[in-house]
Amino acid sequence: MDGPVVCKLVTNLTQVDGGLNAASLRPTNITMESDRYVCVRDVSKDASGQDQNSIVIVDLMHPSKISTRHRMLPTDAAIMNPVSKVLALRNGQDIQIFNLDMKARMKSTKMAEPVLFMKWITPVQIALITGSSVYHWSMEGEAEPVLMFQRKERECQVLNYRTDADCQWLLLIGITPDATRRGVIELFSVDKGVTKTIDGHAVCFCEFKAPGQMQSINLMCISNGTGPNPSCFIAEVPRPGQNVSGSFNKVTVPIPVHEAGDFPVGMHANNNQGLIYVVFRSGWVNVLDVQTGTMVHQEKINGSPESVAVFLSTQHEETGGVLTVNIKGEVRLAHINEATIVQWVTQKLGNQALAVRIATMANLGGADELFTGRFNMLIQSNQIDAAVKLCCEAPKQMLRTPEVLQRFQSMTVAGTGQTAATVYFKYMMEHSKLNAFESVELAKVMLTKQQGIDFVKKYLEDKKLEESEELGDIVAPIDHQLALQIYFRGKAHWKILNVLLQQKDWKNILDYVKREKDLNLNPFELLEKVFAQNNPEGASELAQALNQDPSMASQLDHNRILEMFIQRNAIRPATAYLLEVLKDNLPEHGALQTRLLEINLMYSPAQVADKILEQFKLSYYDALKVAQLCERAQLYQRALENYNKYQRETDYQESTLADIKRVIVNTHLMNQEWLVDFFQHLSKDDAITCLNELMSNNVSQNYKLCVQVAIKNYEVLGTQALIDLFLSFKHFESLYYFLWSIIKPKQSGQPGCTDPEVHFRYIEAAANVGQMAEVERMTRESEHYPAEKTKNFLKEKRLQDLWPFINVCDKHNFMDEMVRFLYDTKNLAYIDMYIQKKAPMKTPLVVGSLLDVGCQEDYIKKLVVSVGSMAPIEELVEEVEKRNRLRMLQDWLEGRLHTSQDKGLYNALAKIYVDTNQNAKHFLTENVGKYDPETVGKYCENRDPNLAVLAYEHGGCDKQLIEVTARNGMFKQQARYLVARMDPELWAFVLETEEQEPYRKSLIDAVVATALPEAKKAEEVSVTVKAFMQANLPEYLTTLLEKIVLHADDKSEFKNNRYLQNLLILTAINSSSPKVMDYVQRLDNYDTKTIAEIASKAGLYEEAFTIYKKEGLSAEATEVLLQNLQNIERAREFAEKANLPAVWAKVGVAELQKGDVALAITSFIKADDASHAQAVINAVKQSGSKDAYVNLVKFLNMARSGTKQKNENIDTELCYAYCITNRINDLEDFLKDSNLAKVGDVGQRCYQEELYDAAKLCFSTVSNFPFLAKTHMKLGQFQLAIDAAGRTNSVETWKEVCYACVDAEEFRLAATAAQHVIVVADELDGLIHFFESRGRVEELIGLLKQGLTSDRAHVGMFTELGILYAKYKHEKLMEHIKLWKNRLNAHKLVTVCEQYHHWAEIRYVHCQNEEWDRACSVMMDHSVLSWDHEIFKDSISKVSSLELCYNGVGFYLEEHPDLVNDLLITIIKRVDPERVVTEVTHKGKTNNKCYMPVIRPYLESVQEGNHKKVNAALNRMYIEEEDYESLRKSLEQHDAVDQLDLAQELDEHDLLEMRRLGAWLYKKNGKYAQAIELSKRDKLYQDAMATATESKDKKLVEGLMRFFTDNDLKECFSACLFTCYDYIQPDVALELAWRHKAYDFAMPYIIQVLREYIDKIDDVSSQLKDAKEQAEKHVASTQPMHSTTQAPLMISQQPSMPYAGGYSQQPGYQY
Repeated sequence: MDGPVVCKLVTNLTQVDGGLNAASLRPTNITMESDRYVCVRDVSKDASGQDQNSIVIVDLMHPSKISTRHRMLPTDAAIMNPVSKVLALRNGQDIQIFNLDMKARMKSTKMAEPVLFMKWITPVQIALITGSSVYHWSMEGEAEPVLMFQRKERECQVLNYRTDADCQWLLLIGITPDATRRGVIELFSVDKGVTKTIDGHAVCFCEFKAPGQMQSINLMCISNGTGPNPSCFIAEVPRPGQNVSGSFNKVTVPIPVHEAGDFPVGMHANNNQGLIYVVFRSGWVNVLDVQTGTMVHQEKINGSPESVAVFLSTQHEETGGVLTVNIKGEVRLAHINEATIVQWVTQKLGNQALAVRIATMANLGGADELFTGRFNMLIQSNQIDAAVKLCCEAPKQMLRTPEVLQRFQSMTVAGTGQTAATVYFKYMMEHSKLNAFESVELAKVMLTKQQGIDFVKKYLEDKKLEESEELGDIVAPIDHQLALQIYFRGKAHWKILNVLLQQKDWKNILDYVKREKDLNLNPFELLEKVFAQNNPEGASELAQALNQDPSMASQLDHNRILEMFIQRNAIRPATAYLLEVLKDNLPEHGALQTRLLEINLMYSPAQVADKILEQFKLSYYDALKVAQLCERAQLYQRALENYNKYQRETDYQESTLADIKRVIVNTHLMNQEWLVDFFQHLSKDDAITCLNELMSNNVSQNYKLCVQVAIKNYEVLGTQALIDLFLSFKHFESLYYFLWSIIKPKQSGQPGCTDPEVHFRYIEAAANVGQMAEVERMTRESEHYPAEKTKNFLKEKRLQDLWPFINVCDKHNFMDEMVRFLYDTKNLAYIDMYIQKKAPMKTPLVVGSLLDVGCQEDYIKKLVVSVGSMAPIEELVEEVEKRNRLRMLQDWLEGRLHTSQDKGLYNALAKIYVDTNQNAKHFLTENVGKYDPETVGKYCENRDPNLAVLAYEHGGCDKQLIEVTARNGMFKQQARYLVARMDPELWAFVLETEEQEPYRKSLIDAVVATALPEAKKAEEVSVTVKAFMQANLPEYLTTLLEKIVLHADDKSEFKNNRYLQNLLILTAINSSSPKVMDYVQRLDNYDTKTIAEIASKAGLYEEAFTIYKKEGLSAEATEVLLQNLQNIERAREFAEKANLPAVWAKVGVAELQKGDVALAITSFIKADDASHAQAVINAVKQSGSKDAYVNLVKFLNMARSGTKQKNENIDTELCYAYCITNRINDLEDFLKDSNLAKVGDVGQRCYQEELYDAAKLCFSTVSNFPFLAKTHMKLGQFQLAIDAAGRTNSVETWKEVCYACVDAEEFRLAATAAQHVIVVADELDGLIHFFESRGRVEELIGLLKQGLTSDRAHVGMFTELGILYAKYKHEKLMEHIKLWKNRLNAHKLVTVCEQYHHWAEIRYVHCQNEEWDRACSVMMDHSVLSWDHEIFKDSISKVSSLELCYNGVGFYLEEHPDLVNDLLITIIKRVDPERVVTEVTHKGKTNNKCYMPVIRPYLESVQEGNHKKVNAALNRMYIEEEDYESLRKSLEQHDAVDQLDLAQELDEHDLLEMRRLGAWLYKKNGKYAQAIELSKRDKLYQDAMATATESKDKKLVEGLMRFFTDNDLKECFSACLFTCYDYIQPDVALELAWRHKAYDFAMPYIIQVLREYIDKIDDVSSQLKDAKEQAEKHVASTQPMHSTTQAPLMISQQPSMPYAGGYSQQPGYQY
């Protein structure tokens, strides 16, 4: 018997997508509010190493699906709503509620104090527990949290919070923080407002209803796991406003505690079963009876003997059991086994009363014998009422059977006379509902009475009767409508459907089929019934409705349904149905789409298929087939569409292009706009080919279409290709219209085509079609045509209108060629019009060209005058001047002098006056600003330099003036101009550039001698001096300045000029340093500090010292002595005299830099200056002597003395100085006093320098326990190192302590430290490597085994222990893997196992991880160690790679051929039989063996699929075995075989039956002649006659007859006459019989033929007679009546003419 409690794993939280941090598997991080969701707060590292907080929500209803991960800010707790995707978060005092589906925050609040615990108590209400209070907060509306009661036990850690169903009893469960772990429950009554404290760890409420009771009572159940007597207490608590019922007695029962320190963590009641589940921390679950407290069973839910702590539990609604979560992340379910619980209680516990109660409350089986025995006893004692009550209460209606009812019907109640059945029915209807059989029996009785139907109706309305088909059948004769209602409620589906089918109510039929999910209806049965009613339209509507329902659509075979419509010629209904099926346009419906279009193109008007293609999206049909059908139906547009579609699908086949060309010429039957758009779907080459086809067929009809196509598609087809196409037909009209459309601007405002070739061809086409206005416009407006090509075309074309040619030349500057052409062709009038009206600005070019061609000067002058002021003067002058004809324009220029201010005019006149010497200087002076001085000056340079200087001076042409004066030696003019100009850039040009170097000396002499003495402005002197300075000419500058400053008159404004004095000294510093001291002493008005700095930089240190000393700048003077003169002794003497802190400080710095640390410290102390403390400290560090540190102590104490602000660096170095000088006492005093020292850093330095005593004192002071532990290790104090590491709890520290203890062989202490290292996954590899490198494997295995029991044990520990077993203890590896299969890193372990060849273990790991591909590969590659047939079969059926299946077949053929068929049957649905045959054949060739007979059972089992290669393989075996019966059966049932090849092979077989099969194959494939020949050869004449008959070929039949007669086979001849009767010519048969004297054998045939002919003649005669009678009746009925007496009929008849067939033709009738 199976156990009474079922325990199973639901999911493992560690296997969620993305994984979980091992540290997240803690009670504080995981919540489970219901059996719907588990919520985990996970903290992981992102790519940058930062903490990434997220909430992982696992849906327990679908644990295999992907869990949901939400990135969030850090929170203290998260709980999911028990019924919906609503998440509550708490973070300190903040509480927020989020709707995850809506991705929105629903509500938030901020509490007055931090929230310690929260829990959903209803789907809309949360309990919030703070340190002092308990609140209830509704997530509906805007309500704030409501205070429920104040906590009493505020020191307890909160574990849970529970309420009853009415939220009137509130319980807060906690646990004391001391070692006793005593459970404390605060019970609060909302009704009374009273709080009571109770001992207990877990509590729940139960709605208990005892059998036979009408109302339930409210029970409170409390379990306490500590103290001397752990127990469970169950008592009734009153409901609001009520007292206890008193029907329940309090129960207190002991509960076992399975482990020391164990206690209950959860308690849950199943109201339907009357059971309580008590969940313990150790993983045990106790199941108790709620009424008596009886222990039903106890079970360990973890599924393993080891103890795994459980910290969460909740009730599982579906099973009534409990869900738990343990520290491994396992979510497990425990619930009673309904199939065995009752038997368990009966047999194992011997408690029949409890078994009956459980069975009754939970409606379970297992207690049948108890109830049956009790019932029989009551019946025997005639206790009718008690027996009826027992029948009502018995579970699963075990006593409500026809047999029991019959017993009641046969009994009467004593003293009343009524039957026991009456009591039975009355009690059952009062307490429950009658079942189907009872309802039928009661109805039978009621309907025999008057108005019994009304009672039946009433009972049905009161839901006291169970509807069934039998009940409906009884009621139907009386009330048909009521019967329908009963059928409906009783699920009598076919009864209802038959009625609806008769009413043709398709909608209700479909609604009913959809609604009744248990109908399990075959849709084809419904459709057949509709077709049987001859209503194909209704069948179509029903089929469409069935297809619209997803559950029914999957059952429909669309091809079968379509054939049902077609067989009945119902094309329109079939079309409607297919359109509904194909509305989603799916690839798998390609064949149906083809069929839809095919039937409508073949059997419906062509417009139907056209509308279908137009209105419905169909993409996957056979385009070629549809195109051919459309072409046949003259739907040329659709044909083109589908030919193009097929072309695209098959990569543009040439054959399809031929189809398109054939169809496309029918342009008169197609929409022109559509046809234009169609070309967009063709490739470039195909489109050009089709356009060529159109132009070739009927150019006058199609050229407009071709133009439209070209206009719309020229960007794709290529403009040049289209131009070439039209030119090939010399159809310039098409070319003109096409190019006009693409050249003109687009509607969007964008320009048209700008291709030069296009523009040229457009001009060419326009010229050829006579569009001269367009030619003129294009040549004038277009910017894109090729000018040279267009010009040449127009010249060759010799148009009457020359303006297009002139436009091209004008726009593209072919002026000379234009003028020459017009001059040569005597078209001077065009020249006049051109420059007068079109381009007067081109007059200079025209005049120049006319001069070049030798045109008369008078004509040219008249032409210029005619243009007048519109001609550009400057260009005209230039053109004429180039040809030395400038004077020709003098009159015209002077005429315009008073009307124009154009510079070109004045320039031209100036040139003429200079050349003619007509008072040019006056003209240049009077007209300054009107002419261009640069142009005129340049013109005058070689003619008169003075005029050039005049022009340049007036125009400010500096460089031109400098150049002309220098070249002509005019330096005085140049110097005066430069001084007066005052332009630094111009001075720089003449004084600094290389090109002016030859003239510089002359210029400077002129400046000094002439220009400066003449200068009257200070600014002119200043600019000149600056220019000399900038030009770096100190010799000239010094001379100049001495003349101005030292030797000037006392009245001169330049003598005491500060700027000039500075300049003189500076110049001397740069060029005449011996003069500096004299200048410094003689001059007084200069910038002292600036000059001193410059002198120092120039190396004139004494001069600089003299300046500083003269001005009383002692610090600066000292700086010169120290830095420049580097005389520290002289500086120290100067400091003694000055006795200034600043001076001593500088001396101290110098001494420090020199390395005299002691003297420097003395100087700094005299200066009372600590600003260079860091430099002093660095110098002392560099010296490294203890004496230096002694002096440093003095300096640092000075630096800390007085009012100086304390400095961190100074305090730190003072601390270190105490350490290195071993002044421990001073160090302790310093550390006790207030300081800013970085004591930790000092400790680090001491540690590095092995000053361990001082380091220990520093680390102790700053509580740097990691380094304190290291220091203890250096001092050999390992226990103290362990204590320090424990206080820091740093993994690195623990690791270092561990390593040190191992090296010191302190293994006990090393193990203690290692336990803190191995729980950190990142450190585990390093620790293992350390132990392995020192050969301490046993100790390593021991500490890992010890660590597996830790709550922080992670996957890496289990994996690494497995790796160690794989390396060193293989015998324990498999046991370890099986025990911890869910906690291993499979990939890592497998990698190591591969190195050590543990293939069985690798196979096991792959199977456990469902890596079936790898498992199979391992078993095949290493079969000796890992193969197992059953495991291989199971794995190969689940692999993802089908190649492994075929590899497995090959593997079995080589190693286990006896099991290969078993393997193939296992994977029969996964492998392709033909591929199997191929692989087996290949394997046989490779190994030189024949494996095919080995797999014969498999091949025969899959042959029903009619696979060609399978058939061939089996047929080959049958032939080799000469098993013709099996071969015949195979060929008859499976035709997928090369039958003709097989027939040829059998033709030569030695066995007759094989050859007979060959003849049969010939016949089957229509090779009747070969079949007959083979049969004749084997003398199988009957087969030959049958073949001839089947062929229906009279020639073959005649040949066979001749064969029989020729070979004297008269009996066969006679048989052939009857066998092939329908295909024998009678004359041939008579001839053969006559020739071979076989009349007797042919006589039966002759008789039969004569009989048939006679019957035919009689039939024709009868028809003629009937026709004649009908004709006579017709004539009589049309005869006019002249009297009351009918006249004789007058039927004129022509003489009968004999027919060729021997019959006469009757009037009006022909046969």
